Amino acid sequence: MIKHVIFDFDGTIVDSISLSIELFNELADKYKFNKIVYNQLDYLRSLSFIERCRAVKVPLYKIPMLGIEITRNYRKIIGELRIFEGVYEVIHWLKEQGLELSIISSNSNENVKAFLKENNIDVFDGIYCSRNLFGKEKIINRFIKKHNLEKDEVIYIGDEYRDIMACKINDVKVIAVSWGYDPPDMLIKAGPDFIVDSPPEIIQFLSSRAS
Repeated sequence: MIKHVIFDFDGTIVDSISLSIELFNELADKYKFNKIVYNQLDYLRSLSFIERCRAVKVPLYKIPMLGIEITRNYRKIIGELRIFEGVYEVIHWLKEQGLELSIISSNSNENVKAFLKENNIDVFDGIYCSRNLFGKEKIINRFIKKHNLEKDEVIYIGDEYRDIMACKINDVKVIAVSWGYDPPDMLIKAGPDFIVDSPPEIIQFLSSRAS
């Protein structure tokens, strides 16, 4: 039975795609990368993370530095970001069922906490942030051990291919949401346990699995 629900943040809880593109394009001017243009967005979303970096001419070794700058600038636009419609209700429903909730994100702890407070969803039991975009499977593994959880007591909700693969490495069930950064066909290829097109489907899926 599910006891703990882990959420991804950007693209799952918060609708930050457009503003993230704006932040990246500011840095593209600064560092002479290719800007992201909206008529190419569907194409870029069909690529893996590494392929996207190559398409916009971002060297992989510069990703940690860019992540720090984007995260710093992100804080300035917290008030402009919005929670995805229906996600507020899902989070509060899960708390009402007595489930523990956490966030695992590559954003910063400060940014996540500010957004949660701004949107009246600061009900999470834990927030775990790491700027390592490729190490989410290690964070999930440490999380399970720290909380003395069995793997079948945890479920992860995320929007990216890499989220699903990190969960599969840890033998943790995962719900993929179709409204985030990666398109549904890419998510399906990764093989999530369940894919949802709207937040109420999360409640439908979990209502029979929560303890």
